[in-house]
Amino acid sequence: MSLLETLKKSEKAGVVYEADVVHGLLPQKAPFAFVDEVLSLELGDGKDVLPSLVGLYHVTGEEKFFQGHFPGNPVMPGVLQVESMAQAATLLTMIAREADVVGKRPAFMGIENCRFRNPVLPGMDLRLEVKLLSVRHGIFKYSGKAFSGEKLMCEADFVAAMV
Repeated sequence: MSLLETLKKSEKAGVVYEADVVHGLLPQKAPFAFVDEVLSLELGDGKDVLPSLVGLYHVTGEEKFFQGHFPGNPVMPGVLQVESMAQAATLLTMIAREADVVGKRPAFMGIENCRFRNPVLPGMDLRLEVKLLSVRHGIFKYSGKAFSGEKLMCEADFVAAMV
C-alpha cells in the first residue's frame, strides 16, 4: 500500500491534508515546520503534466524568529520563505516520488533565480506553489512561488537531493 493510500484526507473544504497529516509527514518539526496544510496535489502524468503541490503556512506572528527580525516591525526572513517552499516540495516528493525517496530526508543543494517581491508579515497566510521540474541521478529540481492572497511574495528555483 502506497503512502498516498494511507494518508487521511481532510473533510475541510478546499483542503486535501490538514496539519496533523502534514506535520506527521514533514521531516522538519516545530518550531521549524513551515507548511500547515496541503490545498492541492497533482501527481503528474510523466509527460505533459508536472507533479505539483499547493500548501499553506499560517504566519501567526507567534513564531520565535519575529522576536528578532525585526522588533517593532516583524518580517518573515526571506530564507524561511524559501524554506517553506522547500518543505512543500519535500511533501510533494514524498508523495509523488515515494519509491525514490522512502526512508530518506531532503538536503538542499542550491537556490537560483530567487526574488523577494513583498514582505511577509504576521497574520498572513502564505500559499506555497511548487512544481517538480525534473529528476536526474537522485537530484530533484523545483520551481516555487509564495503568495499572500494574489500577491506574489517570493519565488525561486531550487535543487535538493534525498539522502
